[in-house]
Amino acid sequence: MHTHIDDLSLVLGEIALFRGLPSSAISDIARSTQVLSLPKGSKVYSAGERPRALYHVMSGHLKVAVCSSEGGEKVIEILSPRQIFGVAELFGEASYVSSVETVSPVVVVAVGRDGIFRAMEHEPCVGRRMLVAVAERQSSIERDIAADCFQSGSAKVVDYLRRLAGSVLGQSKSLTLELEIPKHVLAARLGFTPETLSRIFRELSDSGLIHVNGKHVTLTEKFVGQQTGKPETELPVPLAARQGGAWFNRSAPGTLAGGHAWN
Repeated sequence: MHTHIDDLSLVLGEIALFRGLPSSAISDIARSTQVLSLPKGSKVYSAGERPRALYHVMSGHLKVAVCSSEGGEKVIEILSPRQIFGVAELFGEASYVSSVETVSPVVVVAVGRDGIFRAMEHEPCVGRRMLVAVAERQSSIERDIAADCFQSGSAKVVDYLRRLAGSVLGQSKSLTLELEIPKHVLAARLGFTPETLSRIFRELSDSGLIHVNGKHVTLTEKFVGQQTGKPETELPVPLAARQGGAWFNRSAPGTLAGGHAWN
């Protein structure tokens, strides 16, 4: 996608990594930047390629995966809007170990390696922000390893839903989330088969923690109370303004019947 440098500068100025930089620095970075519009099933990069850029997700979702020589795949991360990826790889000489593929139509900003390194030379805060991004990625990897080692399947799903809800969890008695990635991709990310994921959702529904209606999962008052440590009677009245946006949908909660879920 061809984008004028002034438009690229405006886009870059909204990315946390570059926010607040002088306009001259932003313009310089923009010269090494592209906006990529990719359909579902497209590879951003593949294992074995040499790192050339870091990426910022503007819209859509992607999966980060590693593959075995026999063709098996392990999804190690799902990327969502406003996330960046490919940061740490820029600083080494090794090729990518993982591949990144779109699981929905996606728009990403690709910032070239040379532009990043020039910005770091002239603006020390860029280097510090890059270190923060690498540190957060490391912490995320360690949390995932701990979850794989010690959490049950149900606990993994509950933890995923809690993280998906984010800071709005506990601001209302219940909360409805929209799951925007395919069922089989989420199952692979959590280390399950799709059938196992459906069974866990059934169990959580039967225990009164969630209600599932297609792609919408409602975290019940019981779920919210357990995750926030608040008795159900102490939770505030639902706030419509807190449940807007792409990830949150206030459609009426349904029930899980026959294991039906999203595709």
